[in-house]
Amino acid sequence: MPSFHSSKLVKERILEINDDTEIIIIENSRNINLKEELEKKHNNVKVVIPDENLGWGKAINLGIKLSNTNMVFITQPDVQLIKDCVEKLKECIASFKDFSILTPYDENDKTYKNYENYENYKFYEDEKINNKFLLKEVDYVDLTWLIDKSKFKNNELWDEKIFLYFEAKDFSKRVRDNKKKIYIVKNINTYHIGSASHDPKLEYFSKLNRSWHYNWSRHYFNKKHFGIFFSYRKSITLLIKLVFKFIKANILFRFSEAKFIFVEIYGLSSAMFGLPSFYRPYKKN
Repeated sequence: MPSFHSSKLVKERILEINDDTEIIIIENSRNINLKEELEKKHNNVKVVIPDENLGWGKAINLGIKLSNTNMVFITQPDVQLIKDCVEKLKECIASFKDFSILTPYDENDKTYKNYENYENYKFYEDEKINNKFLLKEVDYVDLTWLIDKSKFKNNELWDEKIFLYFEAKDFSKRVRDNKKKIYIVKNINTYHIGSASHDPKLEYFSKLNRSWHYNWSRHYFNKKHFGIFFSYRKSITLLIKLVFKFIKANILFRFSEAKFIFVEIYGLSSAMFGLPSFYRPYKKN
C-alpha cells in the first residue's frame, strides 16, 4: 500500500486485514514516527521509508519486489476493504487461478466505476466458482489489484515513468495487449471514499499536483499507446483551450483559477517536449 501523508487512513486499512497477512506500506511522505508506531503495534506490518517520494508506480513495484508471496494485493489508503475483502480473495484464489489481475468490485460506483469493458465478455464458465464470487473478465480495473506476480516480468509491472494518473490504464492496457486475463469479482467488495488519501491540510498542493501530473500523464499515455500523431493532435487541441482559459481567468481577475490553469499548461507542455514527470509542489518537511 503506497502512502503519502495518509497515516490515519493507513491505520484504518490495517485493521481491516487479518493479522496473519503480511502488509507492506511504502511511506512516501517519509514519516519515521508512523513506521515506528505501526511496526511496534503490528507484527505483520512492514513500513518502508524510501529516500524520496517515489510516486505511485515505483512505490507499487518496490512493494511487489519486497513481498514474499506470488499473490500480491495492492490497495490504497482511501479504499475501504469491506466485508472481509482480503479473506474472501484468499478463498477465491484457492480454487481460481486463471488470471493475471483480480479486482474486487467497488460499491461506490455512483462516484467512480472501477472497471471497464471494451468487449462483451461473459462471466466465468465454472458455475461452482462463479455462483459464489461472480467473476467477469474485463479490460480495465482500478483502485485495487490482486496480481499473480509469477505471471509478470519486472518490465511488465507499473510504468515508473508515470508519477501519478493513468498508471492503472497503462497497466491494464499492457496486460490485455499481452493476452493476459483481468477479472472483476462482483461478490468481493471495496468502498472508495474519494480523493481523501492525503492530509486535508495539503489540499492546495494536491490540486497543484493533480493539475500538472494529470495532463503530463495523459499525453505520455496517448503517445505510448496510440502514437505521436494521435497524442499531439489531442494535446495541441487541449493546449489551445487551456491558453484561452488562462487568458480569460486573468482578464476576470480570477488569479487563483489562473494559477491552476497555468500549472495544467506547464504539465502538458512538459510532456509534449519530452520532459520527465518531475513536478513536486509539496513543501519539504
